[in-house]
Amino acid sequence: MQNNKEENNILNKQKNNSYQYLQLLSGPALFLLIVLVLPMPGFSYAARGAIGTIFWMAAWWILRPVHIGITGLLPIAVNALFDFVSIEAILASYASPIIILLLGANMITVSWTLWGLDKRIALKTLCSIGTTISQQLFIWFGMTIVLTIFLPNTVVVAVLVPIAVSMFQYIGLDKKIENSEVATAILLAIAWGAGLGGFGSPLGGAMNLVAIDYLEKQVIFREHMFITWTTRMLPMLIIISAAILLYLLSFKFEMTNFPGSKSFFHEKYQKMPKISKGEKWSLALFVIAALLSFARPLFKNILPLLEPSYIFLLFGMLTFIVPGNNGKRLSTWEYTGPRLMWGLFLLFGGGIAIGKFISLSGAGESIGIILTGTNIGGGILAISLIVLIGIILSNISSNTAAVAIVVPIVGDVMKSTGLNPIPYIYIASVACNCAYILPTSVRAIPVGYGLDPKKLFSKGILAILISLVVVTVFGYLLIMYWSGFSIA
Repeated sequence: MQNNKEENNILNKQKNNSYQYLQLLSGPALFLLIVLVLPMPGFSYAARGAIGTIFWMAAWWILRPVHIGITGLLPIAVNALFDFVSIEAILASYASPIIILLLGANMITVSWTLWGLDKRIALKTLCSIGTTISQQLFIWFGMTIVLTIFLPNTVVVAVLVPIAVSMFQYIGLDKKIENSEVATAILLAIAWGAGLGGFGSPLGGAMNLVAIDYLEKQVIFREHMFITWTTRMLPMLIIISAAILLYLLSFKFEMTNFPGSKSFFHEKYQKMPKISKGEKWSLALFVIAALLSFARPLFKNILPLLEPSYIFLLFGMLTFIVPGNNGKRLSTWEYTGPRLMWGLFLLFGGGIAIGKFISLSGAGESIGIILTGTNIGGGILAISLIVLIGIILSNISSNTAAVAIVVPIVGDVMKSTGLNPIPYIYIASVACNCAYILPTSVRAIPVGYGLDPKKLFSKGILAILISLVVVTVFGYLLIMYWSGFSIA
């Protein structure tokens, strides 16, 4: 009996080891397959290498045979071996200003845990939003979309995710975020809402400015007003946001309410001790950094280099200088260093690097040219193809890179067929913001805080299909409205 048990344990261990080896081999196998199989006339050596690297990273992010941060380093290692593009450009991705922003914000939020501010914020959030899951999803999703219409999506997500995770910690979900459908849905609501809200106005991100620049220089030959962009995009933003919110609400949750009523959390908040000096300072540093980031246009001309990334870094550094209670400083390196999210920084850097990989190698342009190379006119088939291209490129690179590739191709193709390119450029811009499945760009932030990349991928697939249908159908319906605007 004992021998049989030992034999079963040995067999199970061997099976687990074999499965782990298969997981490890899946990435390089996909990489080699892409490099060897993709047609050479359509895709250069560098383009095949870039696409192969994406498949390798996607496999390891989903199967996780190694830490997600290690997977984020693959662009450096692969490019060093095969010399696909400039290694300097890839290395620069890991010192991106966005990573500096995340580092600074993380320094500040680590000081929250030292002084207990995270618990206070969690209780206040539960008192303000409510405890039903539908309320939570509606507020987090809606708030993220509204903020990212006017503000950089990375800043918004970097501000909101730590608050949500503090709430999870208070109600006991922080140790099982990966297994909780509630925590997963709320983090997805923030990540996906930030992506969608970005196209709501030109202030939402660089991808909109790229599209507007093309419109001004290649299509209308005059200034494209910000209000014009916003009013034309608003109907599509409302429609696609409603569809994705309904999808989030359709998840099967392990609870319908957080444990405890709104009044219960209010009572708990009232019983908390008076806010300490350390809490006040750690909160003030975060709030001031966020406000200064949002108010950047007001002092841009005076301090042209003080971007949000460096604002958060500066205030993160202040946590090691500003005194808290009893002469202690807000934070120490001994406390903060081990608690910084180093894996998140590498993960985010890998996402930026793969976006550069796609752009510098010409892979994105090759995909776009091949998919738009057929004479399909300007009907619903053309729209669906444009949407498909935009969604594919935004999910494997970045929104800005996708727009920079897709918009010129779409504009040139439509002009060559004698059609007004403006509505098709709007549709392409919307599609390039429908990124859901990989832990790149803003989606890396919730993954760094505990969101399971497998769930991001599996639930993101259906979100892609929903977006493909909704943007295609309503883009086709809205095209008559958009076509009414002169290109002269």
